[in-house]
Amino acid sequence: MRSAIRRLIELTGLNQFIRFSLVGVSNTLIFYIIYLAMLRIGFSYVIAVTVGTAVGIINSYVLNKIFTFRSGRKADGKQLGETIRFVTVYVVQYFVNIAVISVCVNVFGIAPELAGLPAVAIGVIVSFIGHKYWTFRK
Repeated sequence: MRSAIRRLIELTGLNQFIRFSLVGVSNTLIFYIIYLAMLRIGFSYVIAVTVGTAVGIINSYVLNKIFTFRSGRKADGKQLGETIRFVTVYVVQYFVNIAVISVCVNVFGIAPELAGLPAVAIGVIVSFIGHKYWTFRK
């Protein structure tokens, strides 16, 4: 029974999603601390999202490559391709974050400090799907 459950977890990608979620928690904390600090200092939410995202990308790449998807070292061209795909997924996530925050702030009147929360939730879904099926595909 245990091996059947373990096999089901592997087939559904639940193991990866749990590891991805743990990495995501660290990314979210890093992103949101930087985002709030930069808003407090007086930067716009666009700049705050940009800096938070950049730092989160570096953390995410290292941890997801090693811990989540166990991608390992690639041959010269393959490593570059993987890195470009990884950054591309986060560029898409960045624009999704900006759009969600903009709608929350400008349409719904939500404070920028709170508008980052739904953007983070949607960003998790966008980045997991992108990384699992495109960046670190095997």
